[in-house]
Amino acid sequence: MTGEFGSRLFVIPNLVRDLGFGFRIWVLKPRPVAGELHPELTKRAGKLESCKVSPRFRRGKVLTPAQFGCLSGIPTLNITAGCIFQCTYCYARGYRQAPPQGEIHLYVNLPNLLKKELSGKKVAPRWVILNTSSDCFQTHPDILDVTHEVIQILLNWGIGISFLTKGSIPHRFFSLFKRSPDKIFAQIGVVSFSGRYWGEYEPGTPSPEERLENVQRLKEIGIVPEVRIDPIIPFVTDTEIGAAALFGRLMGIGVKRVTLSYLHLRPAIEKQLTKELSPLHRKMIESCFGIQEWKAIGSSSKTKLLPKTVREKGYRRMKDIAERFGITASVCQCKNPDLNGDLCGSGRVKAVLGERALVQLPLFRC
Repeated sequence: MTGEFGSRLFVIPNLVRDLGFGFRIWVLKPRPVAGELHPELTKRAGKLESCKVSPRFRRGKVLTPAQFGCLSGIPTLNITAGCIFQCTYCYARGYRQAPPQGEIHLYVNLPNLLKKELSGKKVAPRWVILNTSSDCFQTHPDILDVTHEVIQILLNWGIGISFLTKGSIPHRFFSLFKRSPDKIFAQIGVVSFSGRYWGEYEPGTPSPEERLENVQRLKEIGIVPEVRIDPIIPFVTDTEIGAAALFGRLMGIGVKRVTLSYLHLRPAIEKQLTKELSPLHRKMIESCFGIQEWKAIGSSSKTKLLPKTVREKGYRRMKDIAERFGITASVCQCKNPDLNGDLCGSGRVKAVLGERALVQLPLFRC
């Protein structure tokens, strides 16, 4: 057990084992998709079979204010660097500090750091956004253990949590949420029920059907989740038939509100899509974005948006279809700064906070 603190994260394997977090290789089975996969997708699914989760010790503050869009100023906390799901469109995979593909860094000392940080504060945030660059409910037992402990700490301090997940929430979390339903703001990511879409863009995630179970179980304990339809893939998931099938299913389980956002590109996302999509989808994306200019949007200095007219017509069509099913659809303003967007789910968290973003903590806590 050797090592010294420096400016970088490091691992002391023996100590990590003593804390109950040994090195594990978690095997992810490629999920079956209706119909035969294109050879390119079969090759990609093979790469997802094995994913190494490595424990890391994090240093410094763990609650860092978001610097982008409607989340700006709200503290965020990421439990991992990297994500098992490896969605093709994930912008976080392109971060300079992101671990190599197939490797996830789990911050095993986060619970202790979080308790220490909160104990040293005179005031605490009313809400924390979890995992802005990963997912709370990745299918690995050690990640879920740390996530559960972090959420329990925040709720015990009276701090609300907001999360967006494309994962499947395990049973024990619902028992935790049930104690403080007013402190949970949940968004479930579902873009399409097409097996082809799932295989192309989200092959490492639980199925859309499994994610719908999250919605049903959250409602059973008094939490009304929202659904985030992001990213909408032009001419793939925004068709009349596809959108009607999606909203019909959402209506069937009582979803009343969704947030919409079309796919946008950053250089790293463009590279991932070029490498990982099948030729047909790759060419379709290239044709949609080919002549678009790179722009500074939010925290990204280089972003390509779909042509404004394509997004306007698409959002109007999606909103009209949603309305037929009794669902209110909002457009994410952060990712559509050139449109008259709406107050999406994350924006509503910010609005609720208003000028009361901080609460006074008692001098002593039991």
